[in-house]
Amino acid sequence: MSTKRRSRYAAAASQQPTAPRATEAAQKVRTEPIRVTLDLSPTQHRALKRWCNQAAADHDLSQVPLARVLRLLGEELVDNDALAFRIGEKLKVMAAEDA
Repeated sequence: MSTKRRSRYAAAASQQPTAPRATEAAQKVRTEPIRVTLDLSPTQHRALKRWCNQAAADHDLSQVPLARVLRLLGEELVDNDALAFRIGEKLKVMAAEDA
């Protein structure tokens, strides 16, 4: 590594980070997508992929990406009170089992 590069790193490291002013931060709206990672068991993944493949065949689509299905499920969960209630109840049961 060159001394020039090292000195730039040292200069950057020595600078105090500055937080944006509250008014600047409040005016900025995030527009880029946020990546979410989900770990599934092989059985869960296989079942979801099978569902996607069947949905593609049923609706005459070349493919149904799992990510698109999960996005739609998230939207449905937020918009559908009955579904949100059912998921909330399942979460309570799972939490009790984990305790």
